[in-house]
Amino acid sequence: MKTNIQKLIEDKKYCETVFKYYVKIKTLKETSPELFGKHINKSLSNLEFANFILSEHEQSIKKKLPQKTFYDWCITIYYYSIYHAALALAAKIGYESKSHLATIATITLFYYHRDNVLKKEDIKFIIEKIHLEKQEIDLVLDSKRLREKASYGADETFELSHAKRLQEQTAEFVNKIRLLLE
Repeated sequence: MKTNIQKLIEDKKYCETVFKYYVKIKTLKETSPELFGKHINKSLSNLEFANFILSEHEQSIKKKLPQKTFYDWCITIYYYSIYHAALALAAKIGYESKSHLATIATITLFYYHRDNVLKKEDIKFIIEKIHLEKQEIDLVLDSKRLREKASYGADETFELSHAKRLQEQTAEFVNKIRLLLE
């Protein structure tokens, strides 16, 4: 099934259909809601570790490894922080996801359409950070795109400003999700 990701936000019935499809093909499986704690803890750990690496650039990394940067790894870790926060949301309502689209559909259906606890901007943030469609390639900073370049690209230069911006966005999002889940 080809999923129109923007339609997930705009059309509740379509979102329900997509969600049911992922349940039917077992990309989404029922799980214990207690699993959310593991995901949110992983999200917070990733956020803390990325923040640590970013701060170490200004101190020990400059001294020990001159002319080296690890901003690409910070971006990668922030991406995983965001994704584990999204998985925590799905787990909290009893679902384990094996795909980014299934995760997005689940969160959109339950937290945006049904319970109205996340805003459209929150859903768009999740989409921008953990999913990339072909027509979105030219979007400004997208953590999944950057994470893939950071992980697989050899020529890519990553700037501190990218990592810092993603740091702020990730911290804000993960803390919002943590408070929501509490």
